[in-house]
Amino acid sequence: MPEGFLGLGIGAMWMSFELSTPRLVELVHQYYPANLLSTEKGYDESAQYQRLIWARQDAVKNSGPWKHLLSQLREALPDCKVEDWSVLFSNDNCWRVRVYLPELQLEGGGREFRAIVVLVSILAPVYVLYSSFRRHMGGKGEEPTLFYEDVPETKPFADRLGALVRAELGVRPLPPETLFTPVPDIQCRHRLLGEARLIDCLFTDDRW
Repeated sequence: MPEGFLGLGIGAMWMSFELSTPRLVELVHQYYPANLLSTEKGYDESAQYQRLIWARQDAVKNSGPWKHLLSQLREALPDCKVEDWSVLFSNDNCWRVRVYLPELQLEGGGREFRAIVVLVSILAPVYVLYSSFRRHMGGKGEEPTLFYEDVPETKPFADRLGALVRAELGVRPLPPETLFTPVPDIQCRHRLLGEARLIDCLFTDDRW
């Protein structure tokens, strides 16, 4: 049985792990049955789904390194608000932290909330970092805009955050061209067959 990336902080054991796109596509197929909807007979009993449930449960039991990272982030970024949004008891395959930068006041009385989000996979020694901007105008929030590449407004904070994640957990970032590779024969949460991408399977499809 293949193992997930369960023991955070043991990245040295994964230095030889191949991060090529074909290898990662092969990996997620070990946790999701191909060409089978989650509502269909046999999905819950499949070896892949049982392996995924076990990986999530084991990650929760080994959360110490993640909790230590959160304390390091709060110490290193005192002007930011650090929030742990990990929900491994649900359908996510990642640890998740949102780091909110100081609130920006807009002309006309509006506000813009800027956050840097880090997702650390429990299935492989990889992470993704993106920026999320959301404006509130007239008491109403707009849909957030996500940036998976560097943006000037958050880059100084993102660089510090990424360095801490790599140092503490021994994980490596994935480029956008790998993250958004289609995995058409897998259903991943709300991504039906033909819709899922590697980022959905390795981390979560719930990104905001």
